[in-house]
Amino acid sequence: MIGFTCKNPLCRAGLAVFSVLWLASCHAPLLKSSGAGKTPPAGAATVVPDVKQQAATAGEASAPPEKLTPQLLYDVLLGEIAGQRGKLDISGTRYLEAARSSDDPRVAERALNVAIYGKRPDLALPAARRWVELAPDKLEARQALAALALRTGKVQEAVKQFDYLLEHHPAGTASPYQALLVMLAREPDKSRALEVMGQLVASRPDDIEAQFAYARLAVHAGDWALATQKVEQVLAAQPGRVDALVLRAQIALKQGHGKVARQQLSEALQRNPDNTALRQAYARLLVDLEDYDAARAQYHQLLKRQPNDAQTIYSLALLSLEAGHLNEAKKLFKKLLKLGVQAQQAYYYLGAIAEDQGKRKTAINWYSKVLKGDHLFEAQVRIANLEALEGNVAGARERLHKLRLSQPAQAQRLYLVEGGILTRINWFDEAFKLYSDYLQTRPDDLEVLYARALVAERLGRLDQTEADFRHILRIEPDNTRALNALGYTLADRTDRYAEALKLIERAYAQTPDDAAVVDSMGWVMYRLGRLQEAREYLQKAYDKTQDVEIAAHLGEVLWAMGEHDAARALWKKARAKNPGDHLLEDTIRRFAP
Repeated sequence: MIGFTCKNPLCRAGLAVFSVLWLASCHAPLLKSSGAGKTPPAGAATVVPDVKQQAATAGEASAPPEKLTPQLLYDVLLGEIAGQRGKLDISGTRYLEAARSSDDPRVAERALNVAIYGKRPDLALPAARRWVELAPDKLEARQALAALALRTGKVQEAVKQFDYLLEHHPAGTASPYQALLVMLAREPDKSRALEVMGQLVASRPDDIEAQFAYARLAVHAGDWALATQKVEQVLAAQPGRVDALVLRAQIALKQGHGKVARQQLSEALQRNPDNTALRQAYARLLVDLEDYDAARAQYHQLLKRQPNDAQTIYSLALLSLEAGHLNEAKKLFKKLLKLGVQAQQAYYYLGAIAEDQGKRKTAINWYSKVLKGDHLFEAQVRIANLEALEGNVAGARERLHKLRLSQPAQAQRLYLVEGGILTRINWFDEAFKLYSDYLQTRPDDLEVLYARALVAERLGRLDQTEADFRHILRIEPDNTRALNALGYTLADRTDRYAEALKLIERAYAQTPDDAAVVDSMGWVMYRLGRLQEAREYLQKAYDKTQDVEIAAHLGEVLWAMGEHDAARALWKKARAKNPGDHLLEDTIRRFAP
């Protein structure tokens, strides 16, 4: 016998339906027929009753049998074969015909699945209707019909089905409105979803849960007026309801009224200071408002009340990290490890803390414990950087190479990281080759072009530097970084000062507060001999960042203006903060050895 393997998911599901019909035809004599002792007529057989229905109640009479006509068998078989061959339109059409002629709800369900898989709502809707007709008590059938009616604009039909689902929601399960919200929130036409919800709520005017669900859906749809109206109705009936108080504050925040939201939750918390959920919401709001100190204070209070609550510990640890309280953050992350929760995140941030504190080996150890999750890739990149700083450049490069093989979508980032390592240790030829290899297959990658241009400048290959920057500008004529970098290079390494000034002016017009661009403006003014203007620009840039390169430039301009003491004082201050900086030391040797 020739083996048959079914790989199509629809096929695997469909075999169950087909087998029902096939087994029925094979074992017809064992099943009930319309008359005692009679055999089915020629060309007909009975369909096996629903197995679940048979087993539902011991001793319950079986459902009446159904005759399996040649046409029904033909429709199902053709539907399966067409589905196997990828002809989903034919498959869906034949299965719908089978559903119409069959009294077995599983055939209708199968027709629905085929139509949905084939993206044929015109077939799916009648299939769902037939399924509900055959299995009116089956909630899954009602849900499918409700969703399809909603999607195809049959609002009243959708309302009817959703109303049934609300009235027949299984006892002991989650709120019926939660399931309703999930379904309505998936509808792309938000106004249609709101219309359906509005009708459902209108028929339940005294149901507070319905009003609250309506408010939540309005928030999802961005209808702030409706959301506010409904949440206020809820609070009028239940003034201390926490989830409604929180939702009202969220509505205010989403409309840009942060102060109002803060006041609302603050006042609610004052009335009910022991409510943990309310305090958690207030703390999260303060984070959204970027008032991290106030948020930390709230989380500290929460931690006193629930010292082993993982989410509170994690939130407070992140806030402490953000505020620079590294020791506190470290203790909190280690507490998470003791509790055995959020370990992967804790390992990563403990590594980041150790790295920030200059403890490279400790950082590598923590990062190495990150074995899965969102931080795995970043942990490996950081390990590579730290390995290079520890002198293991070969190990770092090997790690990055393996990451490129396993994470091809991150190739650009990984090439830039490796190139940065090579540049940092002055392996400019290697960095240039690395970037060039990447650009052979991605010649228009702006980030890598920019990085190679900078390396080419360090190698003295100004022709390549200019070519790469101009390549970027052909793709993005207003690329500020490329305009500024090319202008600075021309001002610093050539005598094409007028051309440099035009490029830098274009960058400055876009980002007048960017310290790097302001520095370039000062430097080109210096090269043009416009010393006073140069001094003003460079002083402005230095005041912004205290950058060592800008200090070297400003000191040189001061020296040229005859203010030698001021230049020496500036260089001395910059040297104390940046010992061994190449550019600064070179400038000092030239003017004040």
